[in-house]
Amino acid sequence: MYLLQVQSGGPEYDVPLGRRDGLTFATRNATLDNLPAPTNNASVILTSLARKKFDATDVVALSGGHTIGLGHCTSFENRLYPTQDPTMETDFASDLKVICPTTNSTNTTVLDIRTPNQFDNKYYVDLVHRQGLFTSDQDLYTDDRTHDIVESFANDQNLFFEKFVSAMIKMGQLSVLTGGKGEIRANCSVRNSDNLDLVSVVEEDLETAAELR
Repeated sequence: MYLLQVQSGGPEYDVPLGRRDGLTFATRNATLDNLPAPTNNASVILTSLARKKFDATDVVALSGGHTIGLGHCTSFENRLYPTQDPTMETDFASDLKVICPTTNSTNTTVLDIRTPNQFDNKYYVDLVHRQGLFTSDQDLYTDDRTHDIVESFANDQNLFFEKFVSAMIKMGQLSVLTGGKGEIRANCSVRNSDNLDLVSVVEEDLETAAELR
């Protein structure tokens, strides 16, 4: 176990060790197939993540990752054009139309207008004030199954942190590779077969072993 600290102010938590890395990288399509789209409503997200054994609290907690980061105009323009989403607070919508004056704009904006660089519970405060950026965000406050969870996180940052940690640990235990599947990488960002430093060390060891025979 080791301690992970979110440098932007988020919770510290122990991450279970022992998970093997894959031998291949996920394709773009495979990644998108496993991530809810920003245009999805709460029903779609809850149904999709329930297949991975996440409950409503997990879903709302994981969505709190949107407390930092940026969103592209094309990910929420459907809420502005041609008709403004009635669940969006009017001043917030007006500000977004300045940032994204037309459809297909390449501009971006912050996901959390209150504390965009701080990992905290203000994302949920945004939702309570109808200032969620994506449909997938704001609908969590609109939907009866997740409304109270959003409010509880907006009112209690420690509760959000607790549930976020629980959901993140659960996510880290999805599709774990066991036995001879996968590998333990010398460098977590590089497959062993592509790790030139590791390959050179192995070759040197083989040469040394051959000389000793």
